[in-house]
Amino acid sequence: MNHQITSPVADVYGIPDTQARRGKFGTQLVLGEVFIVEEEKPEEGQLWCKGTCAHDGYPGYVESIHLTKHVTPATHIVTAARSHAYRDPSIKSPFINTLSFGSLIKLTGKEEGFAQINGGAWIFEKHVAAIDTLEKDYIATARKFLETPYYWGGRSGFGLDCSGLVQVSLARAGITAPRDSDMQEGGIGKPVDKALAGDIVFFKGHVGLMADDRHLLHANAFHMKTVIEPLSDVVARGNVVTGVRRI
Repeated sequence: MNHQITSPVADVYGIPDTQARRGKFGTQLVLGEVFIVEEEKPEEGQLWCKGTCAHDGYPGYVESIHLTKHVTPATHIVTAARSHAYRDPSIKSPFINTLSFGSLIKLTGKEEGFAQINGGAWIFEKHVAAIDTLEKDYIATARKFLETPYYWGGRSGFGLDCSGLVQVSLARAGITAPRDSDMQEGGIGKPVDKALAGDIVFFKGHVGLMADDRHLLHANAFHMKTVIEPLSDVVARGNVVTGVRRI
Protein backbone atom coordinates (compact mmCIF):
# COMPACT_ATOMS: atom_id res chain seq x y z
CA MET A 1 0.00 0.00 0.00
CA ASN A 2 1.26 3.48 -0.87
CA HIS A 3 2.14 5.71 2.06
CA GLN A 4 3.37 9.30 1.86
CA ILE A 5 6.17 11.00 3.77
CA THR A 6 4.85 13.71 6.12
CA SER A 7 8.19 14.84 7.63
CA PRO A 8 10.70 17.13 5.89
CA VAL A 9 12.98 14.10 5.60
CA ALA A 10 12.84 10.45 6.67
CA ASP A 11 15.72 7.98 6.74
CA VAL A 12 15.26 4.56 5.20
CA TYR A 13 17.14 1.90 7.18
CA GLY A 14 18.38 -1.56 6.29
CA ILE A 15 17.05 -2.92 9.59
CA PRO A 16 14.38 -1.52 11.92
CA ASP A 17 16.79 0.22 14.29
CA THR A 18 17.61 3.93 14.33
CA GLN A 19 20.83 3.22 16.22
CA ALA A 20 22.17 0.73 13.67
CA ARG A 21 25.22 1.67 11.68
CA ARG A 22 24.25 2.68 8.16
CA GLY A 23 25.61 0.05 5.82
CA LYS A 24 24.57 -1.54 2.56
CA PHE A 25 21.07 -0.15 2.75
CA GLY A 26 20.67 3.52 3.45
CA THR A 27 18.69 6.21 1.69
CA GLN A 28 16.21 8.96 2.40
CA LEU A 29 12.78 10.15 1.38
CA VAL A 30 11.62 13.76 1.56
CA LEU A 31 8.23 15.30 2.16
CA GLY A 32 5.55 14.08 -0.24
CA GLU A 33 7.49 11.14 -1.65
CA VAL A 34 5.88 7.71 -1.57
CA PHE A 35 6.98 4.60 0.32
CA ILE A 36 5.26 1.35 -0.68
CA VAL A 37 4.55 -0.48 2.57
CA GLU A 38 4.61 -4.27 2.50
CA GLU A 39 4.55 -4.99 6.23
CA GLU A 40 4.21 -3.21 9.56
CA LYS A 41 6.69 -4.38 12.18
CA PRO A 42 6.58 -3.44 15.88
CA GLU A 43 10.11 -3.25 17.30
CA GLU A 44 10.87 -2.29 20.91
CA GLY A 45 7.91 0.04 21.27
CA GLN A 46 8.25 1.55 17.80
CA LEU A 47 6.22 0.77 14.72
CA TRP A 48 8.25 0.33 11.56
CA CYS A 49 7.07 -0.07 7.99
CA LYS A 50 8.96 -2.41 5.69
CA GLY A 51 8.78 -1.68 1.98
CA THR A 52 10.34 0.07 -1.00
CA CYS A 53 10.79 3.63 -2.21
CA ALA A 54 8.33 4.23 -5.04
CA HIS A 55 10.69 6.29 -7.20
CA ASP A 56 13.54 3.74 -7.42
CA GLY A 57 12.46 0.48 -5.73
CA TYR A 58 15.05 0.82 -2.96
CA PRO A 59 14.14 -1.47 -0.02
CA GLY A 60 14.24 -0.75 3.67
CA TYR A 61 12.41 0.29 6.82
CA VAL A 62 10.85 3.65 7.67
CA GLU A 63 9.50 4.65 11.08
CA SER A 64 5.71 4.90 10.88
CA ILE A 65 5.74 8.36 12.49
CA HIS A 66 6.96 9.73 9.15
CA LEU A 67 4.18 8.15 7.08
CA THR A 68 0.51 8.59 6.29
CA LYS A 69 -1.83 6.32 4.37
CA HIS A 70 -3.55 9.39 2.92
CA VAL A 71 -1.63 10.24 -0.25
CA THR A 72 -2.15 13.82 -1.44
CA PRO A 73 -1.30 14.32 -5.13
CA ALA A 74 1.40 16.97 -5.50
CA THR A 75 1.15 20.00 -7.77
CA HIS A 76 4.65 21.41 -7.20
CA ILE A 77 8.21 20.48 -6.27
CA VAL A 78 10.64 22.41 -4.08
CA THR A 79 13.59 23.50 -6.25
CA ALA A 80 15.73 25.35 -3.69
CA ALA A 81 18.23 23.25 -1.75
CA ARG A 82 16.33 24.25 1.38
CA SER A 83 13.36 26.55 1.92
CA HIS A 84 11.48 27.66 5.04
CA ALA A 85 7.76 27.06 5.36
CA TYR A 86 6.26 30.07 7.17
CA ARG A 87 3.14 30.41 9.30
CA ASP A 88 2.02 33.42 7.25
CA PRO A 89 2.87 34.77 3.78
CA SER A 90 5.55 37.10 5.11
CA ILE A 91 9.32 37.00 5.59
CA LYS A 92 8.71 38.33 9.12
CA SER A 93 6.47 35.43 10.03
CA PRO A 94 7.77 32.59 12.23
CA PHE A 95 8.75 29.60 10.14
CA ILE A 96 7.19 26.24 10.93
CA ASN A 97 9.78 23.96 9.38
CA THR A 98 12.31 23.77 6.57
CA LEU A 99 11.70 21.78 3.41
CA SER A 100 14.29 20.08 1.24
CA PHE A 101 14.89 20.17 -2.46
CA GLY A 102 12.65 17.59 -4.11
CA SER A 103 9.81 17.88 -1.61
CA LEU A 104 6.48 17.25 -3.32
CA ILE A 105 3.72 19.59 -2.21
CA LYS A 106 0.18 20.62 -3.10
CA LEU A 107 -0.29 24.38 -3.43
CA THR A 108 -3.71 25.84 -2.69
CA GLY A 109 -3.16 29.60 -2.89
CA LYS A 110 -0.77 32.47 -3.54
CA GLU A 111 -0.26 35.76 -1.74
CA GLU A 112 2.49 38.39 -1.47
CA GLY A 113 5.04 36.27 -3.35
CA PHE A 114 4.32 33.18 -1.24
CA ALA A 115 2.42 29.99 -2.02
CA GLN A 116 0.29 28.10 0.49
CA ILE A 117 0.96 24.42 1.07
CA ASN A 118 -2.30 22.46 1.20
CA GLY A 119 -4.13 25.15 3.17
CA GLY A 120 -1.40 25.46 5.80
CA ALA A 121 2.11 26.90 5.81
CA TRP A 122 3.50 29.30 3.20
CA ILE A 123 6.63 28.87 1.09
CA PHE A 124 8.45 31.45 -1.05
CA GLU A 125 6.89 31.08 -4.48
CA LYS A 126 10.19 31.29 -6.39
CA HIS A 127 11.46 28.24 -4.48
CA VAL A 128 8.94 25.91 -6.12
CA ALA A 129 8.04 24.81 -9.64
CA ALA A 130 5.12 23.01 -11.21
CA ILE A 131 5.63 19.28 -10.85
CA ASP A 132 5.52 18.71 -14.60
CA THR A 133 8.36 21.15 -15.36
CA LEU A 134 11.98 20.04 -15.69
CA GLU A 135 15.42 21.57 -15.28
CA LYS A 136 17.48 20.07 -18.09
CA ASP A 137 20.76 21.48 -16.76
CA TYR A 138 21.46 18.88 -14.06
CA ILE A 139 24.85 20.43 -13.33
CA ALA A 140 23.09 23.67 -12.38
CA THR A 141 20.84 21.63 -10.12
CA ALA A 142 23.81 19.89 -8.51
CA ARG A 143 25.48 23.25 -7.86
CA LYS A 144 22.61 24.14 -5.54
CA PHE A 145 23.99 21.59 -3.08
CA LEU A 146 27.48 23.11 -2.81
CA GLU A 147 28.58 23.23 0.86
CA THR A 148 25.74 20.88 1.86
CA PRO A 149 27.04 18.43 4.50
CA TYR A 150 27.94 14.92 3.43
CA TYR A 151 25.56 12.32 4.86
CA TRP A 152 25.76 8.60 4.10
CA GLY A 153 22.48 7.61 2.46
CA GLY A 154 21.31 11.22 2.21
CA ARG A 155 19.49 12.65 -0.77
CA SER A 156 18.16 15.91 0.63
CA GLY A 157 19.15 19.53 1.07
CA PHE A 158 20.06 18.76 4.68
CA GLY A 159 22.75 16.25 3.70
CA LEU A 160 23.49 13.84 0.90
CA ASP A 161 26.01 11.35 -0.40
CA CYS A 162 27.69 11.04 -3.78
CA SER A 163 25.11 8.88 -5.51
CA GLY A 164 22.24 10.76 -3.84
CA LEU A 165 23.50 14.00 -5.40
CA VAL A 166 23.64 12.37 -8.83
CA GLN A 167 20.21 10.77 -8.47
CA VAL A 168 18.30 13.90 -7.39
CA SER A 169 20.07 16.16 -9.89
CA LEU A 170 19.27 13.86 -12.80
CA ALA A 171 15.71 13.34 -11.57
CA ARG A 172 15.06 17.07 -11.81
CA ALA A 173 16.06 16.78 -15.49
CA GLY A 174 13.64 13.90 -15.99
CA ILE A 175 16.37 11.26 -16.01
CA THR A 176 15.78 8.21 -13.84
CA ALA A 177 18.86 6.89 -12.07
CA PRO A 178 19.39 4.00 -9.64
CA ARG A 179 20.24 4.85 -6.04
CA ASP A 180 23.76 3.45 -5.59
CA SER A 181 26.91 4.35 -7.54
CA ASP A 182 27.62 0.79 -8.70
CA MET A 183 24.13 0.52 -10.18
CA GLN A 184 24.44 3.98 -11.71
CA GLU A 185 27.69 3.03 -13.44
CA GLY A 186 25.92 0.24 -15.27
CA GLY A 187 22.64 2.00 -15.92
CA ILE A 188 23.15 5.65 -16.89
CA GLY A 189 24.11 7.00 -20.31
CA LYS A 190 26.84 5.50 -22.47
CA PRO A 191 30.54 4.92 -21.72
CA VAL A 192 33.14 7.37 -23.05
CA ASP A 193 36.91 7.53 -22.78
CA LYS A 194 37.47 11.14 -21.72
CA ALA A 195 35.47 13.11 -19.17
CA LEU A 196 33.96 16.38 -20.37
CA ALA A 197 31.53 18.86 -18.83
CA GLY A 198 28.30 17.13 -17.81
CA ASP A 199 29.76 13.62 -17.77
CA ILE A 200 29.44 11.29 -14.80
CA VAL A 201 32.71 9.95 -13.41
CA PHE A 202 32.82 6.73 -11.41
CA PHE A 203 35.34 5.42 -8.91
CA LYS A 204 35.20 2.39 -6.64
CA GLY A 205 32.33 3.25 -4.30
CA HIS A 206 32.09 6.85 -5.46
CA VAL A 207 30.64 9.04 -8.21
CA GLY A 208 30.66 12.68 -9.26
CA LEU A 209 29.59 15.06 -12.01
CA MET A 210 31.95 17.05 -14.23
CA ALA A 211 31.21 20.73 -13.64
CA ASP A 212 33.46 21.52 -16.60
CA ASP A 213 36.21 19.71 -18.47
CA ARG A 214 38.57 19.73 -15.44
CA HIS A 215 36.53 19.95 -12.26
CA LEU A 216 34.44 17.36 -10.42
CA LEU A 217 31.30 18.33 -8.53
CA HIS A 218 30.68 15.71 -5.85
CA ALA A 219 29.44 15.02 -2.34
CA ASN A 220 32.30 13.36 -0.52
CA ALA A 221 33.58 12.25 2.87
CA PHE A 222 37.04 13.78 2.32
CA HIS A 223 35.65 17.31 2.60
CA MET A 224 32.46 16.14 4.38
CA LYS A 225 30.41 18.31 2.05
CA THR A 226 29.59 18.88 -1.61
CA VAL A 227 32.41 20.66 -3.43
CA ILE A 228 33.86 21.42 -6.85
CA GLU A 229 37.55 20.56 -7.15
CA PRO A 230 39.98 19.48 -9.87
CA LEU A 231 39.42 15.89 -10.97
CA SER A 232 43.19 15.50 -10.82
CA ASP A 233 43.11 16.23 -7.07
CA VAL A 234 40.51 13.51 -6.51
CA VAL A 235 42.63 11.01 -8.45
CA ALA A 236 45.79 12.10 -6.58
CA ARG A 237 44.15 10.99 -3.33
CA GLY A 238 44.17 7.42 -4.63
CA ASN A 239 40.73 7.35 -6.26
CA VAL A 240 40.99 5.35 -9.47
CA VAL A 241 38.49 6.23 -12.21
CA THR A 242 36.58 3.08 -13.13
CA GLY A 243 34.34 4.60 -15.77
CA VAL A 244 32.96 7.74 -17.40
CA ARG A 245 29.44 7.90 -18.78
CA ARG A 246 27.71 10.54 -20.86
CA ILE A 247 23.98 11.29 -20.87
